[in-house]
Amino acid sequence: MDAFLKCSVCQQQFTLKGPVPYLLPCLHAVCETCVTSAAGGVISCSTCQREVNLTDTRLPTDVVRQKEIFHLTVKHRPTELLCTNDDDGNQAVCWCQECEEFLCEYCQNMHSSVKLTKKHVLQNFGSMEPTVSNFPAFCIIHKYDLLYLFDKSCKKLICARCRLDDHADHDVEELDVVADTVTKQLNHHKNELSTLQARQQSHMQNIRQGTESTDRTHNSLIETISHTFQSLRSQLDQREKELLIDLESQTKETKATLHAQLTTCEEEWKTCTGALDYIAKVLLYASKSDLVELESYVGDITRNYLETAAPQTHVVPRAVFNTNGLSTLKSNISVFGAILPREVDEESVKDKDTQTDDDLMADLEMKHKMCIEEKENTEKRASKTMDVLLGVARECGVHRLKSGVVDISMVLKCIHLKYDKGRVILDKVHINTEGDLVNRKSDTRPAGEGRLKEYRGTCSTAPLPRPGCPQYWEVVNRVSLDKPLTGRKLILEVGVCREEQRDVAHCVNARSSTCCMQVAHCPTHGGICRETWKKGKHVLCLPDTLPNTAGPSHTLHYGVVYDDARKQIVFIDVKENKVMSTLDNVDSSQPLWPMFGVYNSHLLTVSMTLVVGSDINMTEEKKAMIVKALS
Repeated sequence: MDAFLKCSVCQQQFTLKGPVPYLLPCLHAVCETCVTSAAGGVISCSTCQREVNLTDTRLPTDVVRQKEIFHLTVKHRPTELLCTNDDDGNQAVCWCQECEEFLCEYCQNMHSSVKLTKKHVLQNFGSMEPTVSNFPAFCIIHKYDLLYLFDKSCKKLICARCRLDDHADHDVEELDVVADTVTKQLNHHKNELSTLQARQQSHMQNIRQGTESTDRTHNSLIETISHTFQSLRSQLDQREKELLIDLESQTKETKATLHAQLTTCEEEWKTCTGALDYIAKVLLYASKSDLVELESYVGDITRNYLETAAPQTHVVPRAVFNTNGLSTLKSNISVFGAILPREVDEESVKDKDTQTDDDLMADLEMKHKMCIEEKENTEKRASKTMDVLLGVARECGVHRLKSGVVDISMVLKCIHLKYDKGRVILDKVHINTEGDLVNRKSDTRPAGEGRLKEYRGTCSTAPLPRPGCPQYWEVVNRVSLDKPLTGRKLILEVGVCREEQRDVAHCVNARSSTCCMQVAHCPTHGGICRETWKKGKHVLCLPDTLPNTAGPSHTLHYGVVYDDARKQIVFIDVKENKVMSTLDNVDSSQPLWPMFGVYNSHLLTVSMTLVVGSDINMTEEKKAMIVKALS
C-alpha cells in the first residue's frame, strides 16, 4: 500500500482506473478531482506548500506517473486487472504493449496464434519490468498517418500530411531528433542535480558531525566550567582561611598588648595606693615635729609620682574587614567567563600574535581580577592596573572607552578587516599595489571564481564577529572630480549587509537588512552630500561634503562602529570629529559583511584606504564621541 503514489492535495492514492494525475509546477502530482473542484481556482501542494493558480496555469497530464501507477498495479495488485481484449471479465495474466491490452489466458493463446498479432511481445505479470514504449501513435485528423514530427511553433506532434497542410511554415523537426535533444538536456539536469545533491549530502554530514562535536564540546565545557569555578571556590576558601588566621593573629597580638598595659597600670596603681595610705597614717599619728621631718620624704615621692605621665583613657584598637574593591570584584564575577565560538586552537590563543580580541580581553579581565584579590589592592590601584594591561592590548587595537569601567561593553575593538581581492569586478574597480580600492579597471585579469558580478567594489574577507564588544574600522578616501557632477551620481559607499545581499546590485543602499553611508551628488541639495540608508530607506542627508567642482583631490575620513549587543551602527566623520548618524535596531540575526564601494570612473577618481587595528589613531575625544553615540 505504501508503494502507491498519493495526490499532493487530498492525499488519496492514485489507482489505475481512478482520477487522472496532473503535473504541478513543483513536479508533484495532483488528482483530477482536486483540479476540477479547486476552490477559487487555487490549489496548495501539501508536500512543498506551494500555491498554484489554475486560472493562470494549465496543468499537463502526468503521463510518467500514469505509467508508474500502471506498473505498480501490475506488481502489487495483479488480481485487480481483467482482460480488456473481449471484456469477458476473466483474470488478466499478461500485457501486450503494441496493442496496449490486458489479456487473459484464453486471449493470450489466441493472440499468439493469429497471424496479425503472433509476433507481438507479450509480458507476463510476474516478469514484467518498466519499459519505454516507442510505438508511434496515429494522427487524430489523418487516422492512418503516424505522428513522427514535432512542430516547435505549436509544440505538438504532427504527421506528414499535417506538415503539408496547417503547419507548412512552422519550424518542424523529426520526433527522434527532438527526443534525443531533450534526453541530453535531462541527463545534463540530472548530472547537475546529482552534483548539488552530493554537496547537500556532504553539508548535512558536516552538520551532523558539527552537532556531535557540539555535544562533545558541551560535555567538555561543563567539566571545564565546573573545574574553573571549583578552583575559584577553593581559592576563595583558602583566602577565607588566610583572613581568619590573620584575624586570630591580630586579635592575639592586641590582647597581649592590652594585658601588658593592664599589668603596668595595676603596679602603678598599687604604688600610688601605698603612698596614699602612708600619708593618711602620717596625718593621723605624726606630731608637728614629725611632720617637719617627713615633709621632704613625702614631698619627693609625691613629686616623682606626679611627674610620671598620668594614665590616659585607652582606646582599644578594633580590627576592620577591608572590603575595598568588593563592588568591582562582584561586577567582574558577574561578567566573568563567556561561551564563545572558537575558530582557533586553545593552545594558539595563548600566543599574543594569534590571540583573538575576545580571548585577549578575557585574559586581561582575569589578570585584573587577580590584582583585585591581592591584599593591598584598592579600587584606585585596580583601575591603574587595568590601564597598564590595556596598554598591552592596544597593540592589538583594543581600547577602553571609559576609565574606571571594566565592563566589556565599554571596550572597543579596532578589528583587522581586509579587502577581499578575489571578489573585485576587475573591469570596474581594482585594488592597487598600495592595497587601496580604486574606481579604475585593472590592467591584469587574475583567474579565479567567485568574483562579484554587480557590486562596484568589494567586501571584507570574513563577516563581522559576533557577539562581543563594539567593533570599529575606518576608511580614508581621496576624491577628485574630473568635472562637476549632475543628477544622482555615486562617489563612494561604506556599509554592512547580509551574505546573500553582497552582489544583488551595484550598491547595497536599497536592500533589506543593510545599513550604509554614501557620498553622492544629491539633486535635492544641488551638491555632494553624505547620505545614510537603512533597510532600503533614506535616513539622513548631510550637504556640503566637498565642492562640486573639478580640481585637486579632497580627503574624506570616515569611521564605522558596529555594536552587536546594542544592535547599533554609528557612522563618524573623523575629520570633522562628529557623529553623522546612529542607526538603531540593526538586524543582526545573521552575520553582517562590511562592504566598500567606489563608482563612476568616467567622472571622477576615488581611492579608498582601509584603516584597521593599531593603525587607527584612537584619541580620547574620539572615544568620548563613540561613547555618546552608543549610550
